[in-house]
Amino acid sequence: MAAAAEEAASMRFPTWAVAAALLAKAFLALTTTGTNDAVTWTHDLSTLRTEGPAKLYREGVQYASPSGTLYQRQLFIHPPGIVTGLYGLGMLQNVSGLPLTFWMRMLCALADIGALAVVWALFRRTATTGLMVLLALSPISILVSGFHVNTDPIMTFFVVLTVFLVERKHSGWAAVAFGLATSIKLVPLIYLPAMIAYLPRNAARAKWVAVAGATWVAVGMPWLAQYPGLILRTILSYSGATGSWGFYFLSGLLKLMGMAGVHDLYGPVARWIALLAVTLVPFVLKALAPRPSLFVQFGAITFLFLFLSPGFGLQYLAWTVPWIVALGIGPAAEYYAIAGTFMLAVYTEAAGGWKANAYAELLTPKNHTMLLLMGLVCWIAVGAVLWRYARLTLESRCNGRASGGG
Repeated sequence: MAAAAEEAASMRFPTWAVAAALLAKAFLALTTTGTNDAVTWTHDLSTLRTEGPAKLYREGVQYASPSGTLYQRQLFIHPPGIVTGLYGLGMLQNVSGLPLTFWMRMLCALADIGALAVVWALFRRTATTGLMVLLALSPISILVSGFHVNTDPIMTFFVVLTVFLVERKHSGWAAVAFGLATSIKLVPLIYLPAMIAYLPRNAARAKWVAVAGATWVAVGMPWLAQYPGLILRTILSYSGATGSWGFYFLSGLLKLMGMAGVHDLYGPVARWIALLAVTLVPFVLKALAPRPSLFVQFGAITFLFLFLSPGFGLQYLAWTVPWIVALGIGPAAEYYAIAGTFMLAVYTEAAGGWKANAYAELLTPKNHTMLLLMGLVCWIAVGAVLWRYARLTLESRCNGRASGGG
């Protein structure tokens, strides 16, 4: 009886935690400005309405800080499906009287709920209610979806949905979900090698890629048909901001110490190392018996890419939120605490404290030593999670061999 009660408890959906997180995100969305990304999106919509998407893709937007300093130009590097989304949210802004940035944050909050529901469906037989509560109340999700203002949580939802549909044998719909994910950002392409390695036959792989690509093209219409060269050149040329994260940051420190050769060698190839790693790892995992689940593979790839990436933005941490539940409540709690503390410290410093209409200035960051050290700790935490994924994979392989030998 006790075992049955414990199993039933592990299946409960954490409704109260979902409601609490949604209220926290809505409160932040109503009472704060967010980061400079919020201002960028507002100017993006204004440029779309007055001068059209070609102007936005060609020149981006430029605006001044509250103190009057002119920021660097912000390029519009989003897939063309986002253009339609912006127009739609602009109409919602007009009807409701609430700003674009509020509705973007609410969409992110709903995407967090969707991702949680998918993860719960995948793990309801094995995970505990406590782990799902922890996922619902993740400080990373609250800060990114409620405060930051960007599309990463929405993208992450569609990636998690892709895994769910594949593992439920709905590969066609999974391809559609993946096409939608890449219509928000191109980042999910890091998972494409894993999907190709996971699917059983070349014909299935070709069909899957074709459906995902057709979805991306369809969502990007009519803008993709009107400005194909301009859009593709712009979104493919973006390489992200570098300097204060991971091995790139450490190589920069070596340069300051007089060892410029290391940085000069590593800098130009840093992102290619990250891309090569996420391309090769799925085929290495494919050779293992038993092969890790697709959920575990996507989680490992997420942390591997973030660990090796020379570029970083606080909103990128939203990519990691759902996958870590595969490691259990202890590792998830540790990682959420470290990453959440780092994010909160950066936002607080950048905003000059939490107050009404708080605005976190991240374009000209204050490179305080403490924040840089905290960022280094967060990067190490990402690496520690990656190591846990490696151990999980090796332990599963050893257990599989033991079972086979028995």
